[in-house]
Amino acid sequence: MSITIDVPKNIDNILGLRSREEHIGRISVLKQMLWDGVKSYIVNQYSSGKISKGKLTELLDPDIYGVNEVLEKHQVRSIIATRDLPEALKLPKNQVNIEKSILHLTEC
Repeated sequence: MSITIDVPKNIDNILGLRSREEHIGRISVLKQMLWDGVKSYIVNQYSSGKISKGKLTELLDPDIYGVNEVLEKHQVRSIIATRDLPEALKLPKNQVNIEKSILHLTEC
């Protein structure tokens, strides 16, 4: 997707500053800042209970452990809704991902 926007002068100054500090182009800086804003918004939706962790994972498109890292970066604890627990317990116990999730839950 491609869009054209007018960038206010103060934001352009910030883009220039970060571009010089990180030795990357302004467009790359703008893309990074946009993505950071998107992650922040989606994590906020999750932490306020508006979307599930599955939807969070779908929207951010990392694996489940990548989502946990994003949540930690934004200082949001991963939760399992009580209503989802019986369904989660029906999954085969021999799946490595489930064992890792259970270990993560017991460490919290």
